Amino acid sequence: MRRALLALLAMLIAATAFADGGMWTFQEFPHALLKREHNADVSQAWLDRVRTATIRLSNCTASFVSPNGLILTNHHCSEACLDEHSTKDKNLLTDGFLAHTREQELKCNTQIADVLMEMEDITAKIEAATHGLDDKAANDKRKATMTELEQQCEQHSKSAASGPYRCETVDMYQGGQYWLYKYHRYSDVRLVFAPE
Repeated sequence: MRRALLALLAMLIAATAFADGGMWTFQEFPHALLKREHNADVSQAWLDRVRTATIRLSNCTASFVSPNGLILTNHHCSEACLDEHSTKDKNLLTDGFLAHTREQELKCNTQIADVLMEMEDITAKIEAATHGLDDKAANDKRKATMTELEQQCEQHSKSAASGPYRCETVDMYQGGQYWLYKYHRYSDVRLVFAPE
């Protein structure tokens, strides 16, 4: 029992020693902590550039590497597209692929690419909608409100200069915060190169 208690205490001490590490969201980036602890000035403009250069693929991520929309990702992220265009005589998964011209690029019919353009804190809206309700009613109202906010966002973005967006609600910290993420969606994703 004593050893277990000492082991637990050691883990807690070790965890607090590295508490400033980890992953941070774009909307809550620890600017002051990085400046104080590491003398690093990370500007909001730099974060915005990184955010809009990052792409969410189906079960993967990627990054823009050219102003013409060329993206780079891991090989396994293109397996479905390679498989889709393979034949019994030509297995692109094992042989690889290279498009020498734009006309030779392969359209990946099952792939989409989302770029996070904006984030809106909707915590107050969710809390107002669920205030005073029991757990089941609050859960039902929360889901309905999140769906409604997503639909309103997508409808509004159709007429906005920056839209249209694909809007998704995201809950963070086990429901401590709710955000509306607004993505620019690219549905025409093409394969240019995959090594053998």
